[in-house]
Amino acid sequence: MKLTDKQTNILNILKDEFKDGAFAEEVLTKVEGLTLPSVRATLSSLATKGLVSKEKAEFDGKMKTKFTAIEVAE
Repeated sequence: MKLTDKQTNILNILKDEFKDGAFAEEVLTKVEGLTLPSVRATLSSLATKGLVSKEKAEFDGKMKTKFTAIEVAE
């Protein structure tokens, strides 16, 4: 499966830094030069490819989407 550099970078951050999943706002703190909407869109595109799961959970008092990397065989 072909991934962009941004998708690969964000997926690796999610796997390495947030094993129990993370919100886009948390992933944003680990990347440089990206905006929150860009990180959120990239995480959503990874979910579409089946590489991350997403679920609604509370973050800062609001219901937001939490993304978790799915372990797949290489």
